[in-house]
Amino acid sequence: MRKSLVLGAFAGWLAFPSGLSAAQEGSSIFSLNVGLLLWTWVLFLLTLGILAWKAFPAIQQGLVSRSDKIQEAIDAAKANRDEAQALLDEHRRQLEEARRESQGILAEGREAGERLREEILTKARSENEALLEAARKEIEREKADMMETLRREAVDVSIAAAERLIRENLDDKTNRKLVQDYVAELG
Repeated sequence: MRKSLVLGAFAGWLAFPSGLSAAQEGSSIFSLNVGLLLWTWVLFLLTLGILAWKAFPAIQQGLVSRSDKIQEAIDAAKANRDEAQALLDEHRRQLEEARRESQGILAEGREAGERLREEILTKARSENEALLEAARKEIEREKADMMETLRREAVDVSIAAAERLIRENLDDKTNRKLVQDYVAELG
C-alpha cells in the first residue's frame, strides 16, 4: 500500500511539469499532452498490476470461499431434504402400520365382543330355562298343595254338613237348605 502511494506521488510529480507547461503555452482543453497521456497509462498499468498482484487474488479467494460455502449450504440442504424425505417416508410407513394394527385390534375387539355377547346370551337363556323349569316345578307343587288343601277342606265341609244333618235329622228340603246356607257361610 505504501509503495503504491509513493509511486503515485512520483508519477504525479513527473506529470506536473508537463501539465504546467501545457497550461502556460495556452493550449486548449482539447489539446493532447503526450507526457500526461504516457504517465496516465503508466499509472493505470501500475495500479492494474498492483491490483492484479494483491487485490484480485484476495477477491478471487473470497469469491471461491463464498462459492464453496454456498455449495456446502446447497449440499447440506439436499442432505437435509433427503433426510426429511426419508423421515417422512418412515413416518408414513409407521402411520400405515399403526392404522393396520388399530384396525386389527378393532376387529379382534368386535369379535371378542360378539363372542362375549353370544356367551352371555347363551348363559342367560340357560338360566332363563332353569328359572322357568324351577317356576314350573314350584307351580306344580303349589297346585298339588292346593288340591290337597281343597280336598281336606271338601272333606271337612262334607263332614261338618253331615254332622249338622245328623244332628238335626230333618227332612230333605231342610237338609238342602242347611247345606246351602253352610256353603254360603264359607264363601
